[in-house]
Amino acid sequence: MSSKNLLTTVGELIDAIVELYLKTVIAPFLHFHEIFYSSLNRALRQLLDDHKHHIPDWFTANLITYVRTVVVVPTLVLLSWNHAVLPALLVLAVDFGDFLDGVVARYWVDVKKERAETAAASDKDKKNDPALRTPSPTNSDDESFEVVTTGSPHAVPSWVRLHRNRTYGGFVDAVCDKAFVVPCWISLLHVIPHTSYLQLVQYLTLIALVLAETASGCVRFKAYFTATGVPAPKVEGFDFSTSAVKADHIGKAKQTFEMVGTALFLLPLTRYVGLVLLLLALPLAYESVRRKVKTRAIYVQYDSSALDHKTIKFWMQAKAMGSSLTVGVPGEAKQTDQVLNACAVAAVDQVLVEAPSTVDWHFLRANAIDFCVVGPAQTKYVTDKVLESLCALQIGEDGVARPIKVKTEHKD
Repeated sequence: MSSKNLLTTVGELIDAIVELYLKTVIAPFLHFHEIFYSSLNRALRQLLDDHKHHIPDWFTANLITYVRTVVVVPTLVLLSWNHAVLPALLVLAVDFGDFLDGVVARYWVDVKKERAETAAASDKDKKNDPALRTPSPTNSDDESFEVVTTGSPHAVPSWVRLHRNRTYGGFVDAVCDKAFVVPCWISLLHVIPHTSYLQLVQYLTLIALVLAETASGCVRFKAYFTATGVPAPKVEGFDFSTSAVKADHIGKAKQTFEMVGTALFLLPLTRYVGLVLLLLALPLAYESVRRKVKTRAIYVQYDSSALDHKTIKFWMQAKAMGSSLTVGVPGEAKQTDQVLNACAVAAVDQVLVEAPSTVDWHFLRANAIDFCVVGPAQTKYVTDKVLESLCALQIGEDGVARPIKVKTEHKD
């Protein structure tokens, strides 16, 4: 057996063990986790709604995220002075802040929506009067947007800028979580020599968590700054993941184990309980990184339609569904303009010249393509075998991606 095959086998074995762990341990835990945090969410949301008129506009989720990240400074100072109780309380406070900023973020989304509806109701002619119509789209899905002549120059933000503004909160929340806990784990390495048992296990656990969360943070940075500018479409009737636990649920369980485990690890009396929780977080940290770096090659076909914003948006949506996008240009002769147009689009990773007009299973395997994506008005260009394998999705006019089904003929 070659070294490559050996590594693949070991990786598959680890993945199988982690999946078993998710099914037997994490899935039941998430049931009780959801009950507790749902109750806490309702209580906090009710508190915010009851004091709606007293909450200033500057009290945002991002502010809470920044504040709890800055808390890493006093936490590290206290750890350097060999304090235990106060740093543990700060860690738990930061964990609560991570939950609170999510509640506050959802609160402001509802408040802004309510304010927009109120403003629209007070000015019913806004949609019909071009002078009152908004000069800029709010997101890439705003198909009703029209350029309005106002008599003076005005800027229209790009889709990339809109997408980054919309996803900034989630990005900074995830990165700041790591910016707090990773320095704490590095600082905790100095307390291990003062323990009596399992010193090697403690070292390996903390170092592995530091490496996993650092890698996860790097992946999040790359994903945020290389995003296409269009969110991935909602997928119905198909699930890319075969795991029993969804990615966001893994993140919730991992966050709880890491933060509560760190707080308990700081206290001498509960250090080994905290170590157990940190050990439970290790497979989740591994699975979180594995899902982020998992490759998924997407293929779209460039037909004779013009390369307008609708085509580019479709390619962006397809790219957002995977890790790489290949655009096929069919035809026996080289279509220079089509090839160069496709190469000029940032969402495209490579262009296949002289691609077949009909994509079959052999073509997908030969080019390491996982899924074909068909546009709303695009003719089906894949064989029935590809459809039967659920490797072809079509993005409908409603923006939802669904697997293309094989049409069966009924004979009397």
